Amino acid sequence: MALSSRAALMIRSFLVLLSSVAVLGTRRAGFFNNTKIPDNYRQYTAGVVIFGDSTVDVGNNNHLVTVVKSNFKPYGRSFQGGKSTGRFCDGKITSDRITEIIGYPYGLPYLSPEAHGPAILTGINFASSASGWYDGTARNFNVKGLTDQFVWYKNWKAEVLSLVGPEKGNFIISTSLYIFSTGANDWVNNYYLNPVLMKKYNTDEYITFLIGLARGYIQELYDLGGRNIAVLGLPPLGCLPSQITLHGKGNQGCVEDYNAVSRKFNDQLKNVINNELKPKFSGGRLIYIDIYTTLYAIRTNSSAYGITEVRTGCCGTGVIETAIACNQASIGTCEDANSYLWWDSFHPTEHAYNILADDLFNQAEATLRGPAHP
Repeated sequence: MALSSRAALMIRSFLVLLSSVAVLGTRRAGFFNNTKIPDNYRQYTAGVVIFGDSTVDVGNNNHLVTVVKSNFKPYGRSFQGGKSTGRFCDGKITSDRITEIIGYPYGLPYLSPEAHGPAILTGINFASSASGWYDGTARNFNVKGLTDQFVWYKNWKAEVLSLVGPEKGNFIISTSLYIFSTGANDWVNNYYLNPVLMKKYNTDEYITFLIGLARGYIQELYDLGGRNIAVLGLPPLGCLPSQITLHGKGNQGCVEDYNAVSRKFNDQLKNVINNELKPKFSGGRLIYIDIYTTLYAIRTNSSAYGITEVRTGCCGTGVIETAIACNQASIGTCEDANSYLWWDSFHPTEHAYNILADDLFNQAEATLRGPAHP
């Protein structure tokens, strides 16, 4: 099957899934009491630079011709008075929370007309929803994969250097915090829907393939000047409402086979980061971030986090809706998203993202403030 045919097949599959049911200014409000907020953290990092997918996309897909968008209600109903910015959430997402903690303005999406001049000196966001480690995942939905995101990064670097000169520019580039948050779409919106990929790779082989891509991108970022790099692992894929609906065989619990894939991928990614890349990253700080454990803990012990609903998302029926299928006409959308783990059938609520981001920061802080790798 030709690439274009595969892309058409994947888009049709995604549309069938969807239709299967009828920045400026530092923001410090709303911090969790159990999170240490270092007021002088900005002396350790010049800004926040984001690569990834819909878990961290703040609006790049608004500027692309794709069905994977969220710049309409009820997305964003809790964000800055109800702005639908392109975040796949009712409010803030992980990348927003991290920049809050550090004390910088929310990073602008790279494709925004406002993403030029002094506004880009404290960070930028290259993430594109529905992308993954594998560029083929992004091509399925006409979004921007990591190859394109790295082209944007090189352009951003050039503009930073032109704005402030080589000394200050290289300081910004080398001391910014870089975050990769991607990988889930390679499975739930590609491999498990793509008979061509499933025939080419078994799950172990596909993990190896994706790990190789991740290794290459992390190394490339270091070679291009990134020195403070955090890489997020996969969530428990089998606990996504959409995956329980599609693959749970009537069982309302998490799909264990998919969770096992997440754990195996995460173990291999962590091993590559800790035992292969770190020893080569002289002068850098590289850390693997475990998000699986926190999300699974919320799923299995929700009351400890003030959450009462973990099977379905808030939007519509909560079992399959996302993107264009989560809209103002969706029947059944909840009133209190804070009591839900999931906003739609793929993405957490702002409340869950806050918990996740605080945990992410707590995992990363010691490494990113500590000495660089020798």
